[in-house]
Amino acid sequence: MTTTVALIGNPNCGKTALFNWLTGAHQRVGNWPGVTVEYKAGRCQLISDSVELVDLPGTYSLSVSSGDSSVDERIACQYLLSGKAQLIVNVIDASNLERNLYLTQQLLEMQLPLIVVLNMMDVVEQRGLQIDCEQLSRWLGCPVVPVVARKKSGGELLIQAIKQSVKTIVKTKAPVLSLPDEVVDATSQLMQAIGSSQPIHNQQWLARRLLEGDHYAEKILTDSVVRQAKQLQKRIADTIHEDADLVIADARYGWVHGVAEKVISQAKQSRYNMTQLVDKIVLNRVIGIPIFLLVMYLMFLFAINVAGAFQDFFDISSSTLLVDGFAKLLNSWHTPAWLTALLANGIGKGINTTITFMPVIGGMFLFLSFLEDSGYMARAAFVMDRFMRAIGLPGKSFLPMIVGFGCNVPAVMAARTLETKRDRVLTVMMMPFMSCGARLAIFAVFAAAFFPHSGQNIIFLLYLLGITVAILTGYLLRKTLITGEPTPMVMELPPYHWPKVSSIVRTTWFRLRHFLTRASKVILPVCVAIGLLNTISASGQLLQGGEGHQQSILSDVGRAVTPVFSPMGVKQDNWPATVGLVMGVMAKEVVVGTLNTLYSQQGNLLPADENQFSVRAGLKEAVMSVPDNLSHLSEALVNPVAASEAEHHMNNRVYGFMVHQFGGQAAAFAYLVFVLLYFPCISTTAAMRREVSKAWTLFSVAWTTGIAYSAAVASYQLLTIASHPLASTLWLLGIVAAYLGTIYAMKKYATNVNIPEHHRHSLKVSS
Repeated sequence: MTTTVALIGNPNCGKTALFNWLTGAHQRVGNWPGVTVEYKAGRCQLISDSVELVDLPGTYSLSVSSGDSSVDERIACQYLLSGKAQLIVNVIDASNLERNLYLTQQLLEMQLPLIVVLNMMDVVEQRGLQIDCEQLSRWLGCPVVPVVARKKSGGELLIQAIKQSVKTIVKTKAPVLSLPDEVVDATSQLMQAIGSSQPIHNQQWLARRLLEGDHYAEKILTDSVVRQAKQLQKRIADTIHEDADLVIADARYGWVHGVAEKVISQAKQSRYNMTQLVDKIVLNRVIGIPIFLLVMYLMFLFAINVAGAFQDFFDISSSTLLVDGFAKLLNSWHTPAWLTALLANGIGKGINTTITFMPVIGGMFLFLSFLEDSGYMARAAFVMDRFMRAIGLPGKSFLPMIVGFGCNVPAVMAARTLETKRDRVLTVMMMPFMSCGARLAIFAVFAAAFFPHSGQNIIFLLYLLGITVAILTGYLLRKTLITGEPTPMVMELPPYHWPKVSSIVRTTWFRLRHFLTRASKVILPVCVAIGLLNTISASGQLLQGGEGHQQSILSDVGRAVTPVFSPMGVKQDNWPATVGLVMGVMAKEVVVGTLNTLYSQQGNLLPADENQFSVRAGLKEAVMSVPDNLSHLSEALVNPVAASEAEHHMNNRVYGFMVHQFGGQAAAFAYLVFVLLYFPCISTTAAMRREVSKAWTLFSVAWTTGIAYSAAVASYQLLTIASHPLASTLWLLGIVAAYLGTIYAMKKYATNVNIPEHHRHSLKVSS
């Protein structure tokens, strides 16, 4: 029989770090039923194979006052109400004991089997404080275990406590609160009304939750009990002139304060507080945002120049073994040409494409993991809150935007943590413009081909453009379709930590593995399909060589669509670029693979002489590329613009042909602008449909594509205006007119439907 142990705690208490420590690689990821918020469960072999750990979302409270509450609070409350967990492990940030004990007090009221874990005890010691764990255990009536999850300290005591609690499950006792007689009498009346109708839950706890107006307590009880609770709420307010929920909350805080006062003592005077010292700089009103932009620039510098130094190794080695070498092997077996194209230039090229951008994506994930574990990311959101609130946008939206740097899908999901539907819809509409890891792979390829001396600068500019367009989109929607005021941003700033290498490596590998698995599932079949469609004519004839591919089915379709993109610099014979954009609708990871496959076939860039091909020579070249690239690293870090020698050589033959087809940097940059801003991938679109409504999802698809096309055309026309001033000026004026017309139409629509301003944001939004 499996025993379920649920981990619960405030955000930033180290709960997930503890979960990862206990479960290691023995964990699975899914979604909570009915929502797209990540679900983590796993087994700890050190405890028992029959014990499953569940990582609940971080929450400050179990009170769900309405259906519009944060989804994290609702999930945690629902799970505890379900009775699925036989033991609760409450993880507490010991350095902020009093604030964290409020959630503990609510858990004690539920009288569930409980273990309290005091995490971050090292921070407590650094602050010169001391916590009497034995006395705290007596006050709470449950085991209290001090640990430092980040350093994997105290694990044996915790595992022993869990084993003991699982063997002999003992319910805790509810704390005695100092409440007015009116509240005590109302609680007793409700307990009698509830009776034995809810045997799973403690009657006193349910009665208090009803007096607090708890949404889920009302859902699981009868209408007559809920009506009686409403009457008692009114009677309490009329008698003591204060709402029942405030009275109960105040009593809880009083109890928590009393406990904290008795168990915390000052062991020694702390010499300094590093967190406060650093925050004076990074949270400064004047230099806070420039520091954030500098950190983001350093992230791209690290990903492109440091991690990118290993890109050639992965490309050349995988191409040698899986494409050129595999093709040579198949030809030696006299395999039919179509099968060689399918296996070597389809599957092999797809794997080669996926592996090639692994260093850059991994480098970005590594840097982000470092920033998150150090505690800076929360500061970044706080710094940007001042700017975003100045333009009427919710500051908390910036946290999902940061998540969007990795992937837009979890970024859309992260909007669920926002308090109001208005903020959620605004945030979801902004997310597709955040440049995900798949787009970074495309940017890295084009930067190496077209901007070898200043690639990181171009990529940094594109990321800033995405953030700017996202913020402008939110601002425009706030002024037209989604009016109202943003909710105040209240969030915890965790203390700074020096991240453990093992922790950030594990997090990076988990994210990278998830990204590569997801990418390869799309890239491989698409590369195979594209390879076949590009080797077969409309009449069904098998084509050979670069000239033959000009008559393929894919080339016919590409040529038919390409004129639409000519204003942004895509020439008629550069139809592979058009096909790449079309395939990118499925997943942005596909674009690089599509271009690599098509340009290789179109330019007939496969090895001309198999006798000259050598696996040993290819692998040697791959190995030697690493020290060669690293030899230019110092120059790239000091002066990246002048580091002309530190070029990428992902596939020089394909790069050369691609540069020839685009004809210059202007067309390439416009192409990247379109890739940055256009149609979100199918996965992101599906997540948006789940989080908001079908109407908002369709609006986002149309809006992003329109913005992308107009921005790409404007970029190309501005960069080439000297060549055709009249045509470029007309295009630019037309784009401005289109923007103004769209804004006017949105404002007119919001006015004509006669919706009160404070209700516009709730139109067709799923709860």
